[in-house]
Amino acid sequence: MKIKVLGSSGAEAPGHNSPAFLLDDFLLLDAGTVSVSLDREAQCKITHILLSHAHLDHIKGIPSLVDNIVASKQACQLVILSGKDVLADLRRNIFNNRIWPDFTVIPSREQPVMRYQPISSRNPLRVGGYCITPVRVDHVVPAYGYVVEDGAHNTLVYTGDSGPTDRIWKTTRHQRVRVLIAEVSFPNELKPLALVSGHLTPALFAKELEKMQVLPERIFITHVKPYHRHAVEAQMAELSGLAVEFLHDNMEITISSGDGDTLSTNTRS
Repeated sequence: MKIKVLGSSGAEAPGHNSPAFLLDDFLLLDAGTVSVSLDREAQCKITHILLSHAHLDHIKGIPSLVDNIVASKQACQLVILSGKDVLADLRRNIFNNRIWPDFTVIPSREQPVMRYQPISSRNPLRVGGYCITPVRVDHVVPAYGYVVEDGAHNTLVYTGDSGPTDRIWKTTRHQRVRVLIAEVSFPNELKPLALVSGHLTPALFAKELEKMQVLPERIFITHVKPYHRHAVEAQMAELSGLAVEFLHDNMEITISSGDGDTLSTNTRS
């Protein structure tokens, strides 16, 4: 399993792109940034996009991506997967032929560049060799985290945007979590803002990890607000016995199983 970080920031600023994580070149977890990070060939390799929720910073790469595919006449098709409520927001508010064209009928109804596939937290789905379990998390809009497991039982947990929650930790109770990608948006002194907006602080995140029976092998932090990054990093460093890594654009995380059984991190510019 190879994870390429296209964006991992809680707000846009120079050098800070919105959240998007590309798995093995074809599966995108959220789509806050796509076309500005990938060339034409790489964009066409994406076949599925899993959306955590419909906030703009997690979906705004999709309109440009589908427009690029159609304009370049590439024979690529995208499946947008999420809960019915999230997909309904896309239909109603983005791809509504007012804000952006309805690409589920472009270039034709028979061969659209994009289609929606609703998923349920009650039923795992299989995409390209991965078993994916959607889990409702607690945000200010309908939102999902994802548990992604490959054929070798390596498990990635992506929380998306979430404040204090329970179900995702219960779901992973008996799994070997190799990688956790979790949000911490605000420093501790902004706890009221974090809670009202459905996000976490370092102290709140530490309490979330207490809900896990076994800590993940690697813990990566995403969605930090750039203005507060130094404060969040300092407060995370003060948490006793907890080792975390902060994601940044162009980072690559590789999980492999077998005799080597390795998990490595590389930075690519």
